[in-house]
Amino acid sequence: MSFSNHAHDRGKHDATFSSPVRGTPRYPLKNAPAIPQRRFPRFQFHETVRIGVTKGEIPTYVEGRGVDLAEGGAGVTTGTKLQIGDTVHLQIPLAPEPLRLPARVCYQYGSEYGFEFLALGIPEREYIRESCKLLMRVG
Repeated sequence: MSFSNHAHDRGKHDATFSSPVRGTPRYPLKNAPAIPQRRFPRFQFHETVRIGVTKGEIPTYVEGRGVDLAEGGAGVTTGTKLQIGDTVHLQIPLAPEPLRLPARVCYQYGSEYGFEFLALGIPEREYIRESCKLLMRVG
């Protein structure tokens, strides 16, 4: 494969590449990984969330800031280091009463963590669904 610096060749590229940028591999669309669909829509949620971290028998509560909320989980930023797979308790300030839910840390991106709610009953799921109707949808 050869590239030329001649003006008439700019923008041309070998068929094995997807763009004129050298070294950018081309992947046929049929083999591209599928973008996973979220099970529940996300909604903007910018409230203080308390995160109960259990180290031993007594949970320690730290504060975080909500990023988004969905029926299946929440995104929260915090300065506290958590590990993927940790189980915590989230206290989410929803009207008329805060919701307290067990959750699992499922991702971390910098100081933002994604939590999946665990063992939600129908009443809790409905409470979150109704609360989300008052929030602005993400994406």
